[in-house]
Amino acid sequence: MIKYTLKYKDGTDLFYNPDKHVYVVNNKIIPSVTGICGNGVPKPELTNWLVYTPLSEFHRLVKGQLETNIPLDDVSLLRIKKQASEKTKIVKEDAGLIGSTVHELIESFLKGKPTIKPSDPKVKNCWNLFLNWWKKSKYKVIDLEKKLYSKKWGYAGTLDLVVKDQSKNLVLIDIKTSNQIAFDYQLQLNAYKVAYEEETKRKISKAMVVRLPKNEAEIEFKDIPLTKDLFKSFIGAKFIWQEMKKANGKQQ
Repeated sequence: MIKYTLKYKDGTDLFYNPDKHVYVVNNKIIPSVTGICGNGVPKPELTNWLVYTPLSEFHRLVKGQLETNIPLDDVSLLRIKKQASEKTKIVKEDAGLIGSTVHELIESFLKGKPTIKPSDPKVKNCWNLFLNWWKKSKYKVIDLEKKLYSKKWGYAGTLDLVVKDQSKNLVLIDIKTSNQIAFDYQLQLNAYKVAYEEETKRKISKAMVVRLPKNEAEIEFKDIPLTKDLFKSFIGAKFIWQEMKKANGKQQ
């Protein structure tokens, strides 16, 4: 368990376990921003992907055996079923590894530490897109991979990046390697904004998602509105997730 001490007058300590992605304050697990957005917000696109990806993989594998005249029997169908059912897990785990690697490269680079040149094509594409953009951005790093705890609202998280632009405004940036910019990213950045201002007393003027595609040549930017309604939606998602866990008998 890694310990982070935040600058609250009451001496509140935040503990973070990176392996389990768990935040703890006063021996109580605190809901995380990504956990809330991942579990308390409907994701119809993700649901469709989770349904159709195994079906598509099953069809591909069966078709492959039929085209090569390999007999289909109970055992081969069970093997195909098992392989198809694991497809989404494999894809998600690989995407997670790519995302973590890219974030670690960016963090090391922005801290002035040496980086290992990536050879994986997807990581390399994300990395090169980031470098080309960052060199032109003229941003000054203010906070990087900063742990946050909102005592007022009862959630914790880790923002990617806060920078100062040429107009001296603070800009909150979230870096993604996903295939699209999802709606829940808006809630995520609004949550980071509120927690950051609560802790630092510094105002965030703008927020944006920077998407680094794994296979595409163009970087994608999206300005994120910072509104009371979006933050209230995040808090609503927090309560939904908490009540779902209570109903399932799980610890908060």
